[in-house]
Amino acid sequence: VQERVDEVNAFYLSLDQEFITNFLDKYNVKYIVVGQQEQAFYPAETLDKFETYIGTLWDEVYNEADTVIYKVR
Repeated sequence: VQERVDEVNAFYLSLDQEFITNFLDKYNVKYIVVGQQEQAFYPAETLDKFETYIGTLWDEVYNEADTVIYKVR
């Protein structure tokens, strides 16, 4: 379990597109949530990647208040 927790943390912290893509494939990720918890725990500069990769790696499917959900392509 700890390995997966560590990899999820690494995913949210990473700016490396290859690592991000490999993580999404490895865990067959369908949706990504960026909400209050993620904003409190991870630095803003690493969460900016979600806006950067819209239309490339994922699409925004929900946005309300402090929560955004992305659907992985």
